[in-house]
Amino acid sequence: MKIRLLSLVVALLALVACSKPTFNVKVELQNAEGKMVYLQKFDNRKSTIIDSVLMQGNVANFTVEEGNPATYYSIRVEKVRYPIGFFSENNDVTIVGDVKDNSTIQITASYAQQLVNEYEAENRKFNNQLRELGKNYEIAAQANDEAALEKIYDEYDQVEKNQTAYRNLFIAKNYNSFVSPYILYNNRLNYELNELEDFVNHFNISQDNEFAHLLNEYIMKLQRVAVGQPYLDFTQETPEGTFLSLSELVGKSKLLLVDFWASWCSPCRAENPNVVAVYKEYHEKGFDVLGVSLDMKKENWIKAIEDDGLIWHNVSDLKYWNNEAAQDYAVSSIPSNVLIDENGTIIAKNLRGEDLRKKVEELLK
Repeated sequence: MKIRLLSLVVALLALVACSKPTFNVKVELQNAEGKMVYLQKFDNRKSTIIDSVLMQGNVANFTVEEGNPATYYSIRVEKVRYPIGFFSENNDVTIVGDVKDNSTIQITASYAQQLVNEYEAENRKFNNQLRELGKNYEIAAQANDEAALEKIYDEYDQVEKNQTAYRNLFIAKNYNSFVSPYILYNNRLNYELNELEDFVNHFNISQDNEFAHLLNEYIMKLQRVAVGQPYLDFTQETPEGTFLSLSELVGKSKLLLVDFWASWCSPCRAENPNVVAVYKEYHEKGFDVLGVSLDMKKENWIKAIEDDGLIWHNVSDLKYWNNEAAQDYAVSSIPSNVLIDENGTIIAKNLRGEDLRKKVEELLK
């Protein structure tokens, strides 16, 4: 009997010793009754489901093994478009609100999450101002009120500057927190390469951080295709079904514009007439264009080429945002372009409208 009792004690002690510490995630969401709720972990550049439960009433509970304090998690509710993200730092988390209104979501968690909450609350104010100005701009445009349009444009520009200034200050105040890489990565399209490099050089983060890794990868991509670097070759299919490589065109003209666009992209379609005008004016003097489409449907791509009069070389792999050339050139928004000289060196990026014309004119004098 004593031997059995001793064995039981030893087994229990071993079980306790082997068990890992955990934290709890409690979810209380209106309009989510009876739905599946998924807990996701962001790791190795992707979100992976690590647990799922059925909402009991409007409540769901998760128990999570502790791990890297810098790990980012998210809650995804069945048939709800946007997940709810958070940092736990291995602390208990409570999420309450209405899944039909993101502005009602409140997250009680770690100090890092408190920083995120603080930033997002202030950032939401800027976004609301911009949204309201956008509505006013539409009204003024319909009324052809030029004075009002100019005033609204200036106000919009000032709010954007204030928003950027707030973000920059917030990141700088929190260089030691892994929240800063998170915020910077989610706003990376608003910054030039040198600005991103400066921020990253000031980070002082002890924990392994997924968003810091993503930022460094993004910066390395930008560096590979920065002004002054040699072009990166790629091969994609033409509308006629043949394959064309960038290297087949580089050096055959003095200037080659690699233009990333898509038929579904309204700003791209608005910019196309400017590129066509510059092409017609300077093609005989040594200016050429290679259009790279981020379309998915070939018929839409071909129709847009015909409708917009894109009489230059055109290619695509019809992979949407996964277009391999676009990924190589770190294209995160379109329209986007790269200007390459006859030696294969990138000499300018993202020239539009009159800026494109002036640059081409300057270089082809």
